[in-house]
Amino acid sequence: MKYITILMLFITINVYSQEVKNINFIIVIDEEIITNSLGVKLLITSKDESSREIKTTTGYYPGNISLRKSDYDDLISDETQSVILKFNYQTYIKDKSYYYTYEIEAGKNWFNHNMFFILKVYNLDKKKYRKRFDPLSKDKNYTFELNTSEGQMLRIKKR
Repeated sequence: MKYITILMLFITINVYSQEVKNINFIIVIDEEIITNSLGVKLLITSKDESSREIKTTTGYYPGNISLRKSDYDDLISDETQSVILKFNYQTYIKDKSYYYTYEIEAGKNWFNHNMFFILKVYNLDKKKYRKRFDPLSKDKNYTFELNTSEGQMLRIKKR
């Protein structure tokens, strides 16, 4: 028991000793703030066309995405050419489960830890949003808007 306690203490110290960057980020899907873990991943592509995946350290929770400092430095590096924010979402409608995977091309400035970001995703499977927005592409039946502490990016709405 003594060794298990020491081992747990060592693991805890190791995990928390790594410097973490917290990003003020809220994800809203179909006008509801997401309060559960989404399995958020960032797919970055560098200028030499190499790609890698960054996983969050603690997952997503409302208002926060946490990354290891080394991953954060790679993310905002001048060598990073593109960033894809990828996450999974599960919802229930009339006792039926629906599972969605969203991939959104993000700007590196979305992850500036000095600002806040609110990402609003609209699922166009729902009639309410299908009438108002166009999809991102033929294979992505959703769209998004972005609010930040410096401004907003809104989609043109259908009439």
